[in-house]
Amino acid sequence: MTVRGLQERALLTKMREGGFRPAHQIPIAESRTGLTAMAIAMAGPKAPIRSIEECDIRGPGGNLRVRIYCPEPTKAAADPVVLFFHGGGFYLGNFETHDHVCRALCKNAGVTVVAVDYRLAPEHKFPAAVEDCYAALRWVASNAAARGWDARRIALVGDSAGGTLVAAVCLLARQRRGPAIAFQVMVYPALTVEDGLDFPSRVELGNGDYFVSLADFKFFRDLYLEDGDRDAANPLASPIRAKDFSGLPPALVVAAEFDPCRDENARYAELLKAAGVAAEYVCFEGTIHPFYLFDGVLDAGRKGQELVADRVRRALTGAIRDRGRRSVCARG
Repeated sequence: MTVRGLQERALLTKMREGGFRPAHQIPIAESRTGLTAMAIAMAGPKAPIRSIEECDIRGPGGNLRVRIYCPEPTKAAADPVVLFFHGGGFYLGNFETHDHVCRALCKNAGVTVVAVDYRLAPEHKFPAAVEDCYAALRWVASNAAARGWDARRIALVGDSAGGTLVAAVCLLARQRRGPAIAFQVMVYPALTVEDGLDFPSRVELGNGDYFVSLADFKFFRDLYLEDGDRDAANPLASPIRAKDFSGLPPALVVAAEFDPCRDENARYAELLKAAGVAAEYVCFEGTIHPFYLFDGVLDAGRKGQELVADRVRRALTGAIRDRGRRSVCARG
């Protein structure tokens, strides 16, 4: 199967000719440096915003760093706020890899964005990242009034592993009876850390020709989980394995046509809908797993960021009401 997107095809060819190696073949320290360099090189221009602040909050493992992106002031009494969880297979990623994404979301949606520097594997195994992200949600909700934020308008957004964390935190917040989440966005999340072979796209697209492979997924799982078999069945690690999807926040699930995670993304949206949750599924044609991050070289990335900002803005300003019982396939 050949990637149809011309930009995507050219990018994959260039990466192969440049000696690109799959994630499971690269030492962790090298991967962390490499992803940061790649994300910055592939990023589009950084959107100007009013201000950026970093601070430490109390997390379950000690101090937890957050970066706060502030939009231009509005006439609203309190601003909506988005918690952003970065991707990177649970062991990569940082503020810099996703700075351009957070800036674009802040500017285009007109919301405060709080990016979370959650603990990474393998130094910190599951459920450390989930608990960090949940702690950040609690901090945002409890400090909303003092910060000029609206605790009734909190959304979660994440890409790849960050999208998995969005789904997990929504399940955890329901289990722990809060804080309330108004909207969730998952961009090509890996919704199971089990082998995933019951999803055809994992098999069809997991051979290593489409940026991420089945061998990579196993590598991520081994780094992330303390007890592979037991933890993999936990819905906080594999959200699609939850028994009940009712009462979760309205959702946008964004997928890529040539991504091994495509089918589980579609299935998750269907499970949400079947449980009475408003869910919109958008699959971008012709593109690959990290497109959302690579908006400087892939038009699909820019369009994906615009879609997410539009849906967040409309969800948090009340302009969107149970929109989501539909699925579409967008052209990148």
